[in-house]
Amino acid sequence: MLGEKRDSNETMNEYNTLAGRKNMEELQKKRTRIDEIDTELIRLINERAKIAKDIGALKQKQGIGVVDPEREKGVLTKVKAHSEMISSEDIEAIWAEIMSACKKVQGQLVRVAFLGPEGTFTEEAAYGFFPKAGTRFIPAENKWDIFKLLEADKVDFGVIPIENSQQGSVRETLDLLIEKNIKIYGEIELRVVHNLILNPKSSLDAIQKVYSHPQALNQSREWLRKHLPNAEQIETSSTARAVEMIRGNGDSAAIGNALAAELYGMEILESGIEDNTANYTRFLILSKKDNLPSGHDRTSITFVTKHVPGALFSVLHIFAQRKINLLKIESRPRRESTLWEYSFFLDFEGHVQDQVIRDVLAEMDQHVIWKKVLGSYPRYQ
Repeated sequence: MLGEKRDSNETMNEYNTLAGRKNMEELQKKRTRIDEIDTELIRLINERAKIAKDIGALKQKQGIGVVDPEREKGVLTKVKAHSEMISSEDIEAIWAEIMSACKKVQGQLVRVAFLGPEGTFTEEAAYGFFPKAGTRFIPAENKWDIFKLLEADKVDFGVIPIENSQQGSVRETLDLLIEKNIKIYGEIELRVVHNLILNPKSSLDAIQKVYSHPQALNQSREWLRKHLPNAEQIETSSTARAVEMIRGNGDSAAIGNALAAELYGMEILESGIEDNTANYTRFLILSKKDNLPSGHDRTSITFVTKHVPGALFSVLHIFAQRKINLLKIESRPRRESTLWEYSFFLDFEGHVQDQVIRDVLAEMDQHVIWKKVLGSYPRYQ
């Protein structure tokens, strides 16, 4: 019986060895095939880039701009329709990077200004909207500088926060949108995750000071009260600046994002310390140019009503009659006017090129003394 059991075990071992060898051989075949496909993909991407370069030269001779948003939209629609194994969102992101790299070959480098310094949530939003290939990301010191860079054609796009789900609208952004002739080109929403960031080899017990932007400190109030009740809270101009300031200080911590922690060589002790996980910031993509209709657009306008009873109601009634869904409404004191006069900001579904939206905006003139279309752009999804 013992000999039979040994023979059985040896047979099983031989079978497992043989099966394992076959599996490894099959694995190697699959890997070899992937290598072959990768080589072919690189060849095709290089061929695409060469053709794109030729197209760029032809456009330059004809005085045609390199960027063709309608063409790009058509390409993305086509590749998404042909994707089987990869989701449409992922294939769109891949192709956006390829097209952006090809535009760089054409001599087109997209310049994007964001509210700096490096490592801010605004930079993170910029990375979420624009492909990294063919894009130069430029930190700006403040929101005013972003508008100035756009006006001077020193950048093509700007990224700026407009509202937070916990703190409300960014008033300075609203004022600048009124004053400057810059368009809203797009939007992106970012889930705000606050992290407690320390120097390498530091510990929670050693922390006596916590640096961060006032909003981040306020949004992490309960966690700080529970875990660092005696630590001094020091406000900074940004979360990224806070992370930069604690470098080399073992008794100090910062609240910021993972991007800043990586940038400055810090460690994340605790992630997600914000009191409310439903914490989102909406960012605007700004440009001098208008965006084309996408079929799921949002339009932002600002206006001042006539000083008569029911003026605001009359404006809103125009939208209700045409069954246009309103997304947001708020008021803001007019900085350039007399005391207690307000501008209204209104977001609604649709694009200014839609005939129904054109009719609404024309009819509004009967009830307002001033209005401005801030932009029509694809809604973030």
